[in-house]
Amino acid sequence: MLQTELGHIGAVMVAFERKRPDVAAHCRRVSDYAVRLATQIGLSARDVETVRLGGLLHDVGKLIVPSSILNKPGRLTECEWQELKIHPELGVEIAHRSGFDDEVSSIVLYHHERWDGQGYPDGLSQRAISYLVRIVSVMDTFDALTSTREYRERLTPDAARVVIARGTGTRFCPWVAAAFLAMPVNVLLPPLEQIPEAGHRADGPSVLALETLTAPWRMSAEAATAPCPC
Repeated sequence: MLQTELGHIGAVMVAFERKRPDVAAHCRRVSDYAVRLATQIGLSARDVETVRLGGLLHDVGKLIVPSSILNKPGRLTECEWQELKIHPELGVEIAHRSGFDDEVSSIVLYHHERWDGQGYPDGLSQRAISYLVRIVSVMDTFDALTSTREYRERLTPDAARVVIARGTGTRFCPWVAAAFLAMPVNVLLPPLEQIPEAGHRADGPSVLALETLTAPWRMSAEAATAPCPC
């Protein structure tokens, strides 16, 4: 489960950080938060490890999304939004091609699904969404809200908790949200960033290797969005 044809997850993340450092940092924080929540809930060591890996990889599809969309300071156009929304499907192809199992890959594919069925890509609802996916979804939202974005300032942890509480039963699984809201505030402090030291060399993919891996989906995404009328 932990091995891929490209090497260890740490080596994949090194390449991810070189290509999309902000997104990779977000994924590391989400993974850390999700592990804390999964541990508090009392999941097995195997499930906690699946959550860790899924959190690290959940946004890997954004490697293929143009930087102009990811870093746009204003509102996205409808065409740009549709292009951004395919990142889970691009990401799951990368995860499968890299050798990660179905449980990890499902986190990558379904982390934007909602409890009320209004999410994407498949509009899953309630128990059709894996419990592990639900955990990563809550912590993905928490980190997004408490991180500065091009278009807004970050929220405090308490303000982010209020947003998640309001989404309980609609966007978020009630049980997972309740477990999150029960976590002590000090457990929700941002984890230390794990930035590789300059000159660090990992046994795994270089940026070139990751470019080669993602090339088929980059070309597909470009072909699908080329005729955009916006």
